[in-house]
Amino acid sequence: IVLNADGKFVVFEQRKYAIDGLTYSPVGGFIDDGEFPYDAAKREVLEELGLGSPRSSKGGDEIESGKGSAEKMETKGESVGGGTWNPDGSVTDGDPDWVFLGTYRTAANRGGGFIYLYLLKNAVPLVQGGGTSRFKGSGDDEGQKILFLSEKEIFEAIGQARFQEVKWAAAMSLAMLHIREGLMSQ
Repeated sequence: IVLNADGKFVVFEQRKYAIDGLTYSPVGGFIDDGEFPYDAAKREVLEELGLGSPRSSKGGDEIESGKGSAEKMETKGESVGGGTWNPDGSVTDGDPDWVFLGTYRTAANRGGGFIYLYLLKNAVPLVQGGGTSRFKGSGDDEGQKILFLSEKEIFEAIGQARFQEVKWAAAMSLAMLHIREGLMSQ
């Protein structure tokens, strides 16, 4: 979930093949082989929105490599797909603008994967045109329009089911709870 330096949430309005009509969605994507969840989150925000944290804008991270904060993480030893995977997606570089909202299992009855949720606050452009409606991100081939929504507009969108994928609605709701409960400084 991305909150820019102007206090607006940056989301997409787009079409998805399994959803009738338009839907809102936060930035997101898959974790590449050998990549840690936090690094994937930073990479996806950069690729899709051209944004990152103020710390990243000062050259403090290796965002594009996906390995910038991949320090040795404590393994929890869960076997997934024949290998051992660590579901800990914590912010490993101490960047105060990235907030880890938690790791959740998806499709639990079917042994689905994990979703790692983050809130990036005070997001700033890291590339030319980043964070603007004219930025053309890489990744999805689906047409996406970038929206800048206030907290009130996000609450309305959640309540009106404009985030039509349940994971997106849950992610936005968790971010809003985090902000509303005054946990932004943690």
